[in-house]
Amino acid sequence: MTFPLGRLIEGEGRIQHNFVEFARLWTDVKEDWQDDRCRQFEKDHLSTIGPSLGRFTTALHEFTEQIRKAENALRDDFHSSEELN
Repeated sequence: MTFPLGRLIEGEGRIQHNFVEFARLWTDVKEDWQDDRCRQFEKDHLSTIGPSLGRFTTALHEFTEQIRKAENALRDDFHSSEELN
């Protein structure tokens, strides 16, 4: 039995692509909105998004890698349990 990784990998790619698009759009908005309120909004609401998404996509990637390793270890023709470590 194999776990369908395609949707996880697709989701990771979509998250990364959409964040890049969001960052581009925010840059456009910032060109026209340059005051203290903009800076406060960015500080309060946007400054943690990039690092949080980075940690999330890293965890998602590591999760898919562990699934691959587990599937390899569970195959009948694969006899080494060291791959799970």
